[in-house]
Amino acid sequence: MILSQEKPKSISALIGNPSAFSYAKEWAAGWQNGKKGKPLLVCGPTGTGKTALAHAIAAEFGWEIFEFNASDLRDEGNVDRLIANAVVSGGLFGGRRLILIDDVDSLSGREDRGGASAIAKALSSPQQPIILTATDFYSKNLQAIRIHCQQVELRRVQAGTIANLLKKLAAKGNIELTEQEIDAIASSASGDVRAALNDLQAGNTAAVRDSEKSIFEVVRAVLKSEKYSEARRAVFDSGTEHDTLKLWIAQNIPSEYDKPFDIAEAYNAISRADMFDGRISRQQYWGYLRYSSDLMSSGVAVAKAAPYRKWTQVAYPDYMREMGASKSSRTVRKAVLKKIAAACHCSLAQASGYLPLLELLAKKGEKEAEMFFNLGEDELEFVLKKKAKKDAVKRKKGSAQ
Repeated sequence: MILSQEKPKSISALIGNPSAFSYAKEWAAGWQNGKKGKPLLVCGPTGTGKTALAHAIAAEFGWEIFEFNASDLRDEGNVDRLIANAVVSGGLFGGRRLILIDDVDSLSGREDRGGASAIAKALSSPQQPIILTATDFYSKNLQAIRIHCQQVELRRVQAGTIANLLKKLAAKGNIELTEQEIDAIASSASGDVRAALNDLQAGNTAAVRDSEKSIFEVVRAVLKSEKYSEARRAVFDSGTEHDTLKLWIAQNIPSEYDKPFDIAEAYNAISRADMFDGRISRQQYWGYLRYSSDLMSSGVAVAKAAPYRKWTQVAYPDYMREMGASKSSRTVRKAVLKKIAAACHCSLAQASGYLPLLELLAKKGEKEAEMFFNLGEDELEFVLKKKAKKDAVKRKKGSAQ
């Protein structure tokens, strides 16, 4: 992070992640010397210097910087209008221009009208350096984007490093705070340098914050915990959605636990947590959530007979990866079912029973089936199962490579 609230003038003005900043500087030097590189996807918690790094690179190398927020790029037309031209053209006097897209992992849900896919297209062959920032590199919202990027991970800055920075700034700005008060500010910031700078400026020595841990820290804490309370606290402090966190924990149990009995007991706890979640869904009684949370955290943690003294790499859940890969086909299937339901005056559940009949009808006369049910090209391919065959061929080619 930067040594003041102003935009940094050089990369050396950043603190806390020297190896990541050094890597980013080499990447920028390559662009400066005519060696094009993939866009950088800079990930990390709030206040670790993601945006500041982009401004430091632009200042040090004398580049123009075009800054966008992902909230302005939810529409495909906006991306084409704002990003596409900036990516392919040079600066005002022929120099480099740096494209910065902040908070790119916020592109999701109904509000995203093709923005993510349009950004991914622009990233595939950039003519200018691009930096994107996000909180979590493995967010499902970045699935289309991260394959085109190089990852730069920024971690929370240590309290001692923050304290040294605050002491320098306090002396420079004639801020009268004791060493203990500065240490308190640095400690309460939980690795967020920006928050520490704000507290220093406001003289707020009593700031208390809940440190929202990354999904990797939470999963590792649950699996490594030896106490009921430790695992429970790790999940309680997490900002990750309940069902998502349950998938992450379930995925990584066999990676951490080696003994069959430990694995069986851990999955038994996860299974019971899932039972309570089912009751919540059916009965809409959210009091069961505390039982589910305790089972998937503390239940898994105490399932092992003894702690495992080893380092375990936390893996992305297979279920989430497979669901992401099949998202387009599931969307097409739902669209087809809606059209069947409208034509046959039935529910979506009942419409699925008509799919085999619609397939036979389409095989006999594609145009008639397309016109009667108003099917699009992708929808007709789905009904005829051509799309499934195409996807299978693609997956086979990809695995062969």
